[in-house]
Amino acid sequence: MYIVQVIPIAKGMGKETLSYFSAKEVVPGSLVSVPVRSKVIPGIVVESQKASELKSELKTSDFAVKKVDSLKAKQFLRPEYIQSVLHTADYFASTAGATFYTLLPKIILDNITSLKTKIPTVTTHPKPKEKCIVQGDDEDRFANYRSLIREQFAKKASVFFCVPTIEDAKISAKALEKGIEKYTIILHSSMGKKAFLDAWKQLQDLSHPMLIVATGPFLSIPRTDISTIILEKENSKSYKVQTRPFLDIRTFAEYFAEKIHARLVMGDISLRTETIWRHKNGELIELSPLTLRSLSTAKQELIDMRKHKKPDGSQASFKILSPEVERLIDQSRENSEHLFILSTRRGLAPSTVCGDCQNIVTCTKCSAPITLHKGKDETQNFFLCHRCGERRSAEETCKICGSWKLGTVGIGIDLIDQKIKDRFPEAKIFRIDADTTKTEKRVLDTVAKFYTSPGSILIGTEMALSYLHEKIENSAIISIDSLFSIPDFRISEKIFYLLLKMRYIARNVFLLQTRNAEEKVLEYALRGNLIDFYRTEIESRKQFDYPPFSTLIKITLEGKRDAIVVQMDKIQNILTPHVADIFPAFTHTVKGNYVLHGLIKLPRGKWVDSDLLEKLKSLPPSVSIKVDPDSLL
Repeated sequence: MYIVQVIPIAKGMGKETLSYFSAKEVVPGSLVSVPVRSKVIPGIVVESQKASELKSELKTSDFAVKKVDSLKAKQFLRPEYIQSVLHTADYFASTAGATFYTLLPKIILDNITSLKTKIPTVTTHPKPKEKCIVQGDDEDRFANYRSLIREQFAKKASVFFCVPTIEDAKISAKALEKGIEKYTIILHSSMGKKAFLDAWKQLQDLSHPMLIVATGPFLSIPRTDISTIILEKENSKSYKVQTRPFLDIRTFAEYFAEKIHARLVMGDISLRTETIWRHKNGELIELSPLTLRSLSTAKQELIDMRKHKKPDGSQASFKILSPEVERLIDQSRENSEHLFILSTRRGLAPSTVCGDCQNIVTCTKCSAPITLHKGKDETQNFFLCHRCGERRSAEETCKICGSWKLGTVGIGIDLIDQKIKDRFPEAKIFRIDADTTKTEKRVLDTVAKFYTSPGSILIGTEMALSYLHEKIENSAIISIDSLFSIPDFRISEKIFYLLLKMRYIARNVFLLQTRNAEEKVLEYALRGNLIDFYRTEIESRKQFDYPPFSTLIKITLEGKRDAIVVQMDKIQNILTPHVADIFPAFTHTVKGNYVLHGLIKLPRGKWVDSDLLEKLKSLPPSVSIKVDPDSLL
């Protein structure tokens, strides 16, 4: 009989490992089913010993050791993969079980008994491979990738091409597979069972090097000839897992590349500020010379909406569409050109303010600024909270002073759509946003119709950019100003990245409307000036000791105000000698509960700290912990 230590693949487990017995030896890396409370869940074996060697421990144990329910797959996971997951769990102050739960694709676990697997053979490498970066437009990056893939195939080595989204996987595979279609497979979570099993069979049966285009969790595949991991769209926020344990797939991929001695390549049109800083400090090398100025064939214009005057020289009233944008719409229709217009906000307007007392209308459940949405007519307009989903009629007075004088601030996609239809009733208009295209099929259908309809207009939020993989003639941003009001240290980088992508997709004309024309980030983006943006951004980060100069750990409590203030004080004492800066969340109440943050700043290189990690892991599940948070709000 054998005693095996198993990491249960589940969230909310209090223990890192559980002990079970098995009549037969189960080697580490095997996937098993084990009973936990009243359920049977999957688990990963990390250790196996003969029971005879543990007689004394078993006799003094205060619990009965249960039997492993079943063996699902023998030695399925590589030791390096398990080590990387454990390292990632520590980095994000999470349990191993929750980390495995996030990083192992459900489609693999659901079909594990149908998968043919080979026991991975351990390969030796003389030294770790380098970490590289590629910064440039899509054409330049993918030319580098194709060259690298050919080089690795010649060395009889496979390449894992990691992407942030399913759509990126499909598009990237088309761009890379020419000439190697037989040796290219795509893996992602929305695959059907048959397609997945066919891809898995090809992955296992072919000894020829493979190009694996997949989302990050599929790094778990048991293939040992991967010599290069490419992290495409390295600046994408989609690599961040938005639910517990709040992992970053990029961090895991880097750990895994180190463990298997694979070369890591990070690429994007504009890399993260932290990544460029690491390059400047010798941690990363250039795969090819970095693009420091992004070029564009489009004529670009910054339109300062504050300068529009009436014929008599007086200030013009607030306009949604500038004369320049209206001319571009006319020109696009006359020349049968495509035009994409970006809105950074859903609804009619992102904020509503009382004209008498200046109170901002907020959600009654979570206190977030509420967004006005269009109904069938003006009497049916409604407020919708984009944080918690609360919906209510817009026919209301100010909750503070009782005034009916509620006015909208900012520009949302509904308002843009309405104004274009009013001004250009004959225009063919398509739209992509979370309210009108709620499924991927509808998004893909809308994009296809837009591309095949010359002279048409596509109005969309940022989600549309993920699906516009073919260049179009013209693009425009009606307003980006609402983003400047977000008090977050990453917001300039977000705006810069967004503008570069909008500028890149346009061949002929790119227009940007704003009432903040003096913002330097707009100038840098329109000129494609990556190096000066980096210099400005890194200086600001250094001044306030933000990443890459520190590691941030955000601790969040939610509940009754007095209770969580007391609880945060107790947490402060537990974390001593580390001191957290305490502040309320930007949206300080959620569903009637108060939200309080604590922020710990550690000098770069001082995390993972074993003492602090142990204390963080000892905190109750009601405490949310985010390491390297995307936002401090």
